[in-house]
Amino acid sequence: MKRVLKWIAYVLGALILIILLASWYFSSKFNSEFEKVITLEPQSIQIPTDSASIERGRILSVDCRSCHGVDLGGKVFFDDPNIGVLPSSNLTGAKGSETEKYTDIDYVRAIRHGLNKSGNKLMIMPSTSLSHMSDQDLGCLIAFIKSLPKVERTFEKRKFTYMSQAMAGAGLFGNMFNYDIIDHENAKNIPAPTVGNSVEYGSYLIKIKGCSECHKNDLKGGESPDPVSPPVPDISKNSNSSKWTLEQFIQTFRTGTTPEGKVLDGQFMPFAGLGAHSDEEIEAVYNYIKSLKE
Repeated sequence: MKRVLKWIAYVLGALILIILLASWYFSSKFNSEFEKVITLEPQSIQIPTDSASIERGRILSVDCRSCHGVDLGGKVFFDDPNIGVLPSSNLTGAKGSETEKYTDIDYVRAIRHGLNKSGNKLMIMPSTSLSHMSDQDLGCLIAFIKSLPKVERTFEKRKFTYMSQAMAGAGLFGNMFNYDIIDHENAKNIPAPTVGNSVEYGSYLIKIKGCSECHKNDLKGGESPDPVSPPVPDISKNSNSSKWTLEQFIQTFRTGTTPEGKVLDGQFMPFAGLGAHSDEEIEAVYNYIKSLKE
C-alpha cells in the first residue's frame, strides 16, 4: 500500500511540475512578443488638410472610441482582477503620450500594420480590419487624429496576472497581435470604392469595421475568444436580424436598440461606428448581407 501511495505521489508531483513548466513557457512566450522589434517601412500616403476630408476622418474615427475613449485620449480598456489591467493609447499626441512624436508614417504603421513607432507589436489593435482601409480613407482618418486637441491623460502600464499570461501564450484568448495575421504586402495602394448603397461598398465597410472579426466570415457568429465577451450573435442572411426592414436596420445603428427592444452593449457591439455613416452607406451594409448565399 505504501508503495502504491508513493507512486501516486510521484505521478502527482510530475504532473504538477509539467503544469508549472508549461505555464512558465507560455507566460514567457506571451511576454516575449512585446519585446520583439520588427522593421517595417510602410508605404506613405497623402494626408489631406481640407475640412471635408477631416470630417470624413471624424466619421471613421467613431470606431476608435470604443477602445480609445470619446476624445481619443485613451482609457482603461479593461480592468479585471482575474486577467489584469490594459489601458488604451492616448492618440492625441499630448506630452508623454504614446503618439507624442508620431509622424504620418508612424500612424500608417500603427493603424495599417499593427506596430508602434519602435516596431513593437500592438496588442488588441484591430489592424487586420484597418489594413483593408483605402489609402484615401486612411489619410482622412490620420488627418482627423492630427487635428485633435491634446488631452493630457496618462495611465499606469499594462499588467496581467500570471495565469492570464499563460493562457494568452497558449492561444486561449485568440490572436492578440494583429501584426501576425495581416497581409502586409497587400496593405498598400488600396483604392477607394465609390461611396453609395452598392453591395461592393457594403463589403468594404464590413471589412474595415471588423464585422467578420467577431461575427466570422459567414457572419453567423459563435463563441468569442475574448473571455469577458458574450457569444457573438448570428447576423447572416438567415438570422433574426435579416427580417428587419432597411428602416429598422438603419434605426438600430442610429439608436443602439433593435426592433425587438434589445439595447446593444457598445462595449461588445460598437454600433456607433457604422451609425455615424450616412443612411446610404448603412444601406450598403444591409444590401451586402442580403446578397450573401444561404
